[in-house]
Amino acid sequence: MHLSTLLLAYASTAVAFCPMADLVRRGLAPEELKEAYLQRKGLGEPSKKRQDNPPPVLDPLSGLLSPADLGSLTPREKRQDNPDPILDPLSGVLSPIGLGSLVPRSPRSEEHSRAIETHIRSRLEERDEDVDINAKILTPKAHKRHVEERGLLGGILAPLTGVLAALDIPTPQDSGLKAIPGDDPSHQYIAPGPTDVRGDCPTLNTLANHGYLSRTGITTFAEAANAIQEAYSMSFDIAVFLSALGLLAGGDIPTGIYSIGGQDSRVPETLGQPVYGIDRHGLFEIDASISRGDRYFGDNHSFNITRWNALVTDANTYGDGLFNTDAVKNNAANRVEESRATNPEFTMGGNFAVIYATRALLTRPLPNGTAPNTPDFANIAPFYLNETFPENWFRIPNSYSLVDLLGDIGDFFLYKPQPLGRNYNGAFVPLNITIPEAPADIGCLGASLLASAAPDEGEAVVQAANALKDQILSAVLGSASCNIADYEETGGDAYYETSDEDVDGGSGSGITHFGEWDSQSEKPTGLSAGEPVRRRSRSRSVRAAKVNA
Repeated sequence: MHLSTLLLAYASTAVAFCPMADLVRRGLAPEELKEAYLQRKGLGEPSKKRQDNPPPVLDPLSGLLSPADLGSLTPREKRQDNPDPILDPLSGVLSPIGLGSLVPRSPRSEEHSRAIETHIRSRLEERDEDVDINAKILTPKAHKRHVEERGLLGGILAPLTGVLAALDIPTPQDSGLKAIPGDDPSHQYIAPGPTDVRGDCPTLNTLANHGYLSRTGITTFAEAANAIQEAYSMSFDIAVFLSALGLLAGGDIPTGIYSIGGQDSRVPETLGQPVYGIDRHGLFEIDASISRGDRYFGDNHSFNITRWNALVTDANTYGDGLFNTDAVKNNAANRVEESRATNPEFTMGGNFAVIYATRALLTRPLPNGTAPNTPDFANIAPFYLNETFPENWFRIPNSYSLVDLLGDIGDFFLYKPQPLGRNYNGAFVPLNITIPEAPADIGCLGASLLASAAPDEGEAVVQAANALKDQILSAVLGSASCNIADYEETGGDAYYETSDEDVDGGSGSGITHFGEWDSQSEKPTGLSAGEPVRRRSRSRSVRAAKVNA
């Protein structure tokens, strides 16, 4: 080792342990430090304010420390005027007034403790007249009012007017990995009673069986949207969209009340027209369903074990035992082809998006959040066969959004494109609709056609449906860069209406019958509640849209 290296090492060690006077005497102090020492300048002036260490800069949007300034939090002299940072009592993050105190500090003073208590009280007991919805950092009360008055992110939902003025608006719920229902006593499974309504949608039935929706099965626009967010970790926009479609499909629009099954006396008829529930055929209740039969064959409400077993077969054939995207894409294509070939009244028009959306929702939010990319039988089957959450089930860690859904609808459709149209008088008649090329645009088309569906009822109902479309559905889809106006001309042409509604909805007087499943077995057991029977086709009033014969 060179002598200079040894001297440098010795000097470094000496500086760490020896007083400056001893280092100067031995000739080991660096020249600039030696000169400062001899001139009695010492090694610095602690009492002098440091100009090279300004206060940290806050991010102008979040009000938090910017990443670039985290390094500026270097030790400073003890400051009595710089106590512990104050934490927000609800979020647990630094409050705006506490951001400047991230430095070494003295023990908390009694005065500072009182300041914390005052701050917490002001956050929790904020007066209405002090609420500021324009603040960069919103208090809890300001955030709630911001959502009510401006909508999520300041614009998705504006204040509702006209026939919708009294409609309760959903609010954003928390998301992320969480055990559902976990040990929450209010959300444990209770089998539906004799007057409880259950419908064609297993995931909505599951929400009602666990009390996230009213266990009666009579819910509201806001309740359903909030429950979808809370239980399935779906985003605010998709939850509002789905619940609004349920209301449009068969609810009392002015009050926001609807049945998740069929017609029910507990749902008001404010506009003077029958309200049929979301089991009403044509919007949510569709042909080529995952687990229900086509309407033409009679029982389109009870769980259909044949359809379910076909899905299991597709999972084994295309998904290596998983209900993944390959499996459900094939399932959708297979069911559409089968229905078109066997159902004389098969229709795949403006509601085509539902056929693909139900498959996307199966493989995206339903897998256990601890393994979100593994939609296996143990975590999917209970929703369909027992209409309950699987054991030790967690919601997905990242919310599934409306943008995700629209992209999936288009992606699933393009896997094996199916023509839009319907069987009529023994022939398949295509709809005169141009299908976009990009997946997201296809999803937007489908969602826009759904949003444009108006019941063929009295003028008051049509006006209410249009208000729902304009004030809620258009706004929410617009937040996902989907403009209903782009498909306005096509929207009214993609639907047909029927005059002979299934007013019982298959469940209005009791419980939907579904297959029983032993959680210890690998295969489903049980039978469908009804065998497929050809239904007598009655006279229909059909508005098949503008079609090419």
